[in-house]
Amino acid sequence: MTDMADLVSTWINDNKQLIIDFRRWLHKHPELGFEEQKTSSYLKEILSSKGYNIIQTRSMKTGFYCDYVGSSEGPVLALRTDMDALAIDEKSDKDYKSINKGIMHACGHDVHMSIILSLAIYFIENKVPLSGTIRFLFQPAEEKAPGGALAMIDGGAIEGVSHIFGSHVYPKMNANKIAIKYGPIAATVELIEITLNGMGGHTSRPNESVDLIWAQSQLVHVLEQTLNHSIDQQEPVVLAFGKIEGGSVHNVLPDTVKLYGTLRYLNPDLQETLHRKISESIKNVSSLSKADIEWVSEYACPGVVNDKMLVDIISKSSIQSIGEKNTKVLDVSSMGGEDFAYYLQKIPGAYFRIGSFDGNTTDIHTSDFDVDEQCIFTAIKVYASIVDNYFKS
Repeated sequence: MTDMADLVSTWINDNKQLIIDFRRWLHKHPELGFEEQKTSSYLKEILSSKGYNIIQTRSMKTGFYCDYVGSSEGPVLALRTDMDALAIDEKSDKDYKSINKGIMHACGHDVHMSIILSLAIYFIENKVPLSGTIRFLFQPAEEKAPGGALAMIDGGAIEGVSHIFGSHVYPKMNANKIAIKYGPIAATVELIEITLNGMGGHTSRPNESVDLIWAQSQLVHVLEQTLNHSIDQQEPVVLAFGKIEGGSVHNVLPDTVKLYGTLRYLNPDLQETLHRKISESIKNVSSLSKADIEWVSEYACPGVVNDKMLVDIISKSSIQSIGEKNTKVLDVSSMGGEDFAYYLQKIPGAYFRIGSFDGNTTDIHTSDFDVDEQCIFTAIKVYASIVDNYFKS
């Protein structure tokens, strides 16, 4: 092991319970996006007590950042964490279960915060020499659309920053491993809303009305078939609907039906083609059903495309700190969205996965989600090595 790796491992061993306490307090007190008042105050109080100067502007809302300055002459490297939780009621018998009913850290942001908080403490306590500055960036509202990354950018959080790293727990992999991905690692995500209008009527005489329930079922089917058969199978594309609104009673055909869903794709050049195919499908179903159908793409989050040089640094750092056998290269990208992408529109960056499998849940956003807390220590080691290699290079 290198001197850096020895120092980090010793510090972790001396502070294991403290780090776990951080995570469990944060897990127990989850807050929704842009409402992370207690979370933000908790983090700022700890960081201030260690000697950090907290920078927070009105635009950042509950977000903030602090800098560890090794040298004012070198580059500024940002390490980003997200702070918000999800509107999910936690099913758990753990003593650190959420005390805020209907809200839980079902996506691991409590872990992410614990990692970056611990790193900030490690660097300042050990007065680690660096040829530059680390910016520890605490972002609100990653789960919202548009996400809190834009609030942080508007608030000046990445002004002067040269590069940025981020990460996310990955419950499909054990907690002693991390996973890297060259190129795209997360999808472009658009929020799609489709509105069907037509003359309603009695369900005994659908032929005298416009049956919008039937029309929307046809539309979902046609859209799926169109996208599956008209887009190159080497290009991952997903269109799925999570909400349908329409109707009020058993025997009345509604005059309005709405569909809400997401369109996800890795190749940003596909947008024009995908939009054209959706419009063509809607036109065909409208002609068949006599429904008046309109659609809008309400919002799009860009995809996360990793910078090759920075992925090389993650790979090298992971191999040095946790071993080659624990450093996995992902074959496929996630079709999930991540507002870390907004930072990458401004500065080069890279994003990686932290194994977190707790022996139970293999996916995020579930009511019984939890992690093997060893993942926090794994990530601290990798991040510390990333910082070391970044400034050396």
